Amino acid sequence: MKGQREIKHGEQVFDNEDTKKIFRKGMKFLAIALPLLFTSPIVVTIGFKIINKGGNYIVLVLGCLLTVFTIALVTQAFRLILKSLFNK
Repeated sequence: MKGQREIKHGEQVFDNEDTKKIFRKGMKFLAIALPLLFTSPIVVTIGFKIINKGGNYIVLVLGCLLTVFTIALVTQAFRLILKSLFNK
């Protein structure tokens, strides 16, 4: 295709060291967010089950906060990865 360049063996994808650092930071954020993507809905579900049994709202609030934190972390990770890929 026109405009695309093939990367040969041994050629660096990122020329700039700062771009590499930003990409690695974004990938670390995604790695941290991956287990949270599974645990936060589980905690919210457990919170609703505790409420149905007459319990308090602490687990549900914790699950909702964990969900908001996970969404923010994934958003930040994608922002950093896109910044490193489209940095000039």
